[in-house]
Amino acid sequence: DNIFLNLKHMRKILLSLAAIGLCGVVATAQTLKDPATYAPTASGEQLTNLYLNSAVLNGGRPVYPGGVQGDARGMAVVGGKMYVCNRGAGGTSQLVELDGTTGALLRTIELPEEMWKDGEAKLGFIANDVQVDDAGHLFVANMATDMRGEGTAHTLRINYVDVSQNPVTYRTVFNATLPTTFEKSMRVDTYDIHGDILNGKGIIMLPISGNEPGAGNTVIKYKVSNGVADVANPQTIVLAEFNPNKATAAGAAPRINIVDDELFYHDGFSTMPMLYDMNGSVVDGFQNNVPLTPAATGQNGVTEFELNGSYYLIVASTNTNNEPPQAFDLFKFKDDGRSFADMQLLYRFPEAGLGAVANAVRTALPRVEVVEGADGQKKARINLYAYRNGYGIYEFTNSSATSVKLQTTEGLNFTVNGRTVTVNTQAKEINLFAVDGQKVATSADGRTVKAPAKGVYMLSIQAADGSKKATKLVIE
Repeated sequence: DNIFLNLKHMRKILLSLAAIGLCGVVATAQTLKDPATYAPTASGEQLTNLYLNSAVLNGGRPVYPGGVQGDARGMAVVGGKMYVCNRGAGGTSQLVELDGTTGALLRTIELPEEMWKDGEAKLGFIANDVQVDDAGHLFVANMATDMRGEGTAHTLRINYVDVSQNPVTYRTVFNATLPTTFEKSMRVDTYDIHGDILNGKGIIMLPISGNEPGAGNTVIKYKVSNGVADVANPQTIVLAEFNPNKATAAGAAPRINIVDDELFYHDGFSTMPMLYDMNGSVVDGFQNNVPLTPAATGQNGVTEFELNGSYYLIVASTNTNNEPPQAFDLFKFKDDGRSFADMQLLYRFPEAGLGAVANAVRTALPRVEVVEGADGQKKARINLYAYRNGYGIYEFTNSSATSVKLQTTEGLNFTVNGRTVTVNTQAKEINLFAVDGQKVATSADGRTVKAPAKGVYMLSIQAADGSKKATKLVIE
């Protein structure tokens, strides 16, 4: 009898454990969605949520990417997957890999401990930010609370990580401190990269955190060639002014979005997103379209993208104490001139916001990946991540504007919108030549090139495989 009772008891325990396990599986696989619907715009744009895991949909509780707890301050997107860098328990560093359409946790990728060491000395605040270069390479950096001085306490390190390898392999492309001649503390929370950092030429830019001029109005720029940053020759960029114009520094954890070799956006805790040139002079910003100014400063994130010949801007528009809390604004520029003065607001999303959980690290990131869509058109996947308030992906489509002409000639497919030519596949090199044979424009991103004026040009394209093609082009 005792044996029979024990067996009965054991059976109940096993059934209970199975039920608990099943519930765990269901909770992990559950995909939440933004309950709001977004009407198409008059010009044919459509925003559709694919999934949304937010504090708003989680009863106001904090949300961790993939359910992996830790300190996750940066997010990047490549190859249809979202990667969030994370400082785990016990000083570990990870990349949380999420499916790009469902948000499902694919892997928690442990990063090598030696990535963050000089001998036995450890760098501080490891895995603080993650970025992807224009060639699709993934990079992870630590945070330096003050880059002035020598040793690991002052070192900022950026590592390329190959997540296709198991275990992950890495290569350090940037390892630097700054001289003590800088008068203010040079804290670096975030960074941005442009070009092919690993196998070509590119730039790394570091926005300095701080509430005083001499730090918070400063950006440090480095050139990179074939995976080696020229750390001996940094360029100091002093930002001429901010919005609001009474601000003299960016504040905490500013973010940069590099547009090309000549322009970048800067967004700080105390400032609105603003477009600058590489000398720090103001090019454009919400001061030129005050009614569309974001609801508040305080959360940092901005990105610009092109889709089927039209240009768009996304900014973190509300803070955690606004209504809706932690939301984003999607704007459309009138044309390839990309002027703030005549851009229009298309959507504020999520409609209910992501959440009101405290976001002391100021991370509110929009990241866009352009992928193949229907009928030969591209579509954009807008990835959102706000620290402990959630993450999700929205699909964004647009109809071809009448000003955009699709041309197919000499085996080349490209669109012309105003003076901007967009090639439909990634190219190694794109150049425009005048009728006298003089080169007048070169692509910085391998996709687009802008003619200096109306006229007749020769479009020359070197494909990724090295083959070259050219065709006559008329800019009207």
